[in-house]
Amino acid sequence: MSSALKSFTDTPQQVAFLDALLHTQENLALVARAGSGKTSTILRGVQEYIKVFPRHDVVVCAYNKAIADEVGAKLTKMGIVTEWTEGPDGRRLPPRVQAATMHSLGFSLIRPLFKPSVDEDKVKKIVLEHNDRIYTEYGSQITALVGYAKGAGVGFFNDLPIHDVGVWHQLADHYDVNGVDDTSEMDLVVEAAQLVYKKSLSMTSVIDFDDMILFPLIKNIPVKYGKDLIFLDEAQDLSRARQALARKFLRNDRWGRGRMVVVGDDRQAIYGFSGADAAALHNLINGLHCTTMPLTITWRCPKSVVRLAQTIVPDIQFAPDAPEGEVLRVSTLPEQIEKTDAILCRNTAPLITAAYALIRRGIGCKVEGRAIGQGLQKMVTRWKVRTIDALLNKIEAYREREVQKAVAKGSEAKAEEVHDKCDTLKEICEAVLKSGKHSVDDVRTFIDNLFADDATDVVTLATYHRSKGREWDRVFLWEHAQRCPSRAARQPWQIDQEMNLAYVAYTRAKQSLIFVG
Repeated sequence: MSSALKSFTDTPQQVAFLDALLHTQENLALVARAGSGKTSTILRGVQEYIKVFPRHDVVVCAYNKAIADEVGAKLTKMGIVTEWTEGPDGRRLPPRVQAATMHSLGFSLIRPLFKPSVDEDKVKKIVLEHNDRIYTEYGSQITALVGYAKGAGVGFFNDLPIHDVGVWHQLADHYDVNGVDDTSEMDLVVEAAQLVYKKSLSMTSVIDFDDMILFPLIKNIPVKYGKDLIFLDEAQDLSRARQALARKFLRNDRWGRGRMVVVGDDRQAIYGFSGADAAALHNLINGLHCTTMPLTITWRCPKSVVRLAQTIVPDIQFAPDAPEGEVLRVSTLPEQIEKTDAILCRNTAPLITAAYALIRRGIGCKVEGRAIGQGLQKMVTRWKVRTIDALLNKIEAYREREVQKAVAKGSEAKAEEVHDKCDTLKEICEAVLKSGKHSVDDVRTFIDNLFADDATDVVTLATYHRSKGREWDRVFLWEHAQRCPSRAARQPWQIDQEMNLAYVAYTRAKQSLIFVG
């Protein structure tokens, strides 16, 4: 074993991974439990790999741009070139190592061919072109179904032909697209979705983010320069189309055959509701014939928290020198809340109650999720009312109407989503009223001030989904027993992901995990 391997880390698991990376030609799967140091393992893997193979092209595929930028910055700090440079003859030379998202890789193939503009509302605008009742009444369902179809790769995979009505019904059922049953109305929704999908595929001058993944596949755009090694991070959260696009970038030519390192935690798969393949990690491992390498030691969590996490994920282990920590249960938040603390909940609405309680005590806080705030702003402005009392009446009427529709169509998940959104707005309205203000504009200001991404120097409040990838010294789980698992989780994959959510929530704590309520 080389000296580089010996100095890499004390854990035999990480040493074994690096040894396999450098001395075999196999595809690898690094199954990394929460807090097990997967990012540092990837970075060190890149560093050692390019020492051995300096002329190989390597890409680290991150789940989103923020993570890609962070990884790129760390690679640069390690002295690894990740940007284009100028050669001796003045030509621009691409980097041997990249940190990128699947969207940016896909767009790099589309841009020179179609020179498109990007419009995230592309599908919605196609739907609005139609005045038929089915498009007017079920526009949101059609838009959602088309989005799920793009993520699934409908029209690209042989088992997902566009013309097959059954494929679309299965997607609608799997993702609970408003719970519409297999009735004549649903048949019309599917027919409309198929037409919109085909129209979207034919429009190459305008693309949305889903097209960045789908078009390189369905348009069969060739990859001119394949990659010798691809690290595919957060693989458990990838849609089927993203998985296929990653494989498309593997080198397969007369100069060699590329390798893939699939990195993820099957027990942190929590985005099935948004189009991720619930079995993504398993499917990639099997499809690529990966040798599985575990990372099971968490360097984040204390022993008491790990023991609790082991009730869900038995193979997670605490570090040899991990502190004991604590897992507590209390009825209310303590008086002393620190800026290094986080309050997490399965749903958004209870966080508003907690946030306002902190604000009344003079404790600065933010609810993470700018997109959540934007969604609430849209809901506030959909009704032309000026007073909070009038807004509350509109909210309750909306709740009654939408929940009734969801329940009639068998969608408990949609009904819960409506309740959570309405409860959240109601809590905000009540908080604004208690402050002596009565205008809808005051509600909008409150929302802008309350929601943020990656807030600093204040107490963080976040849903379990938003907390993924984060850590705090002390974590309060708000009303965990009442809300997780969600009562709307009916299908086996939904129930599995609720257990994964609990595991994610538990493993955010570095010192104390405290159940409140």
